[in-house]
Amino acid sequence: MNKMTNFWERFVQFITFINLPIRKKFLLFEVGTFFWFALVGILCVSSLSFIHYRYTQITQTTLPYTKLIYAISSELYSLEKRVTLGEDEVTLLTVKTSITQMKNAIAEAMLKIQKNPTSGNIFEAVINSLSKEDTQSLSALQAISKELNAMEALTQTKIEGLSSVQKEEMRKKLGLHVKNTQQLTQSFSLRIDGLYDTYSLQINDTIRLSINTIAMVIIFALLLLFFFTRWLQEAFSKPIESMIQQIHSIGTGEVDLTKKLQIKSKDEIGTLSKEFNKLVDSVYGVTVFKKVIEEDSSLEVVYGRLGEVFEKEAGMKNYRIFDVNAAKGTMSVVYPHIFDEKEFLSCNEEILHSCTLCRAQKTGHKISSFEFEGVCKEFIKEDGKAHVCIPIIVAGHAGAVVQFVFENCHTAHEMEAVNEKIFKAESYIKNSISVIETKRLMNTLRESSLVDGLTGLYNRRFLQDHSNQIIASALRRKKQISLLMCDMDYFKQVNDKYGHDVGDSVLKETSHILKKCVRDSDIVIRFGGEEFLILLIDTEVGYGLSVAEKIRLSVEEFNFKTTDGILKKTISMGISDFPNDTDGFWQAIKFADVALYKAKEMGRNRCIQFSNELWDQKASF
Repeated sequence: MNKMTNFWERFVQFITFINLPIRKKFLLFEVGTFFWFALVGILCVSSLSFIHYRYTQITQTTLPYTKLIYAISSELYSLEKRVTLGEDEVTLLTVKTSITQMKNAIAEAMLKIQKNPTSGNIFEAVINSLSKEDTQSLSALQAISKELNAMEALTQTKIEGLSSVQKEEMRKKLGLHVKNTQQLTQSFSLRIDGLYDTYSLQINDTIRLSINTIAMVIIFALLLLFFFTRWLQEAFSKPIESMIQQIHSIGTGEVDLTKKLQIKSKDEIGTLSKEFNKLVDSVYGVTVFKKVIEEDSSLEVVYGRLGEVFEKEAGMKNYRIFDVNAAKGTMSVVYPHIFDEKEFLSCNEEILHSCTLCRAQKTGHKISSFEFEGVCKEFIKEDGKAHVCIPIIVAGHAGAVVQFVFENCHTAHEMEAVNEKIFKAESYIKNSISVIETKRLMNTLRESSLVDGLTGLYNRRFLQDHSNQIIASALRRKKQISLLMCDMDYFKQVNDKYGHDVGDSVLKETSHILKKCVRDSDIVIRFGGEEFLILLIDTEVGYGLSVAEKIRLSVEEFNFKTTDGILKKTISMGISDFPNDTDGFWQAIKFADVALYKAKEMGRNRCIQFSNELWDQKASF
């Protein structure tokens, strides 16, 4: 059963040219269209030519013969009477006149036929060449002319010197020729009538056959055109529509691998679909990779995952990831894990003690010995080896460097394979930069006193010290930061009613809720008292408001425990986006505070997105 199915699938693909290149598809479509138009045209012209040929035969041959027969028959009828009744010389003169008129009629008919030979287009010429000459009609006319000549010869005899017996004998001969002529004319008339009927029937049959044939050809051609154009439409429109949908999904970050393009052909569309599916797989892999490393606990784990994707996705075998300590001016191999860096290095070991010797770290540009041999003096030259070093830019400087070592390429195909691997590796590197930057920043924070002692969140001093790095990173990546200013509703009543211990507990639980509702790459700050500031890194328009609503509902649903039982609290939030709302970072914080004030003014327990209408130039902050 499967063999039969495969056979029919291959047969359909063969007759529909599904696997032919697009250029050949349209060439065949053009040839096919020309063929059907030519076929219909040939059928129309040939059938009309045949009809015209037969019509010409009727009008230029049959009708003149018919007219000739009428003329001869009429004269023969009169001649028969004159020969039977006439006895004088006047009668012979009358007979002679009738014979002359009949001969003239024959000559006139023959002349008319000769002056109007069958002519026309090539189809008529072919039909005419294949038709047989009407020798029977010519023979009949020659026989009639022979009888008329014989009668004419008899009329030349003078009757004055003839006896009555001779006159009677001459009259009998003349009458015999008249009867023979009448018989020949009658026979000729029957033949001409038969030809007329035959030609008329052939014209009718040709018209009927032409109409049916042309109609069938046109219907068949239209069906083929319909199915072929529909097939072309399906072959082109569906993959393109699917690509548009997938591109839209990729643009919104919602990559769905279940919507891969179906590869139904081996032409350019099939190749495009295959390559597009590979692209979707790559984008999906990069997207998932970024989500995974965002949730990783440390920078070391992120480096390890980068190394894994270099091997699995990009097919890299020989690579190193260097981490740069800008404060100390050193760099070290962090992946793969090794015991002796010196033996593992492809560069001079001095770069470990002075990171500025590394050309990629110093310039912040990709360095490739494929582009210029010996571009980096620190790379240890080895026969058949080439290197590509890619810096990972963090806060405006190379915070890490990835080095790939390859065999020298001798063909364009080998170079293309290397470029493809580097492109895949760069995709993962670029998408990990924000996470690496955040992780490095978190490491720095852990080494400082920028953490609030009560909640474990970053404090206001952290924002003051590191705001420039955060701002520079966002501007460099051309991304926005959503700022969420949060304030517990009626928090003073908690302290007044339950005491500061319960108030501190509420703040701790609230900080846990805030951290739980955001990503690891986002930053939660205790801004002061019961106020919190959340920095959502690399967001789109509207993302901040959705996270704020998530936090608001989480706080509203949470049960805060006190000595007197369960306490329910709510939170109000104002949201602004930097640099969409303003190009000043601290101004954006003010805008978020203005939106928070509006939320409280409207009854609390709500989230308000900042808009220009909320900003009052006369307000003082």
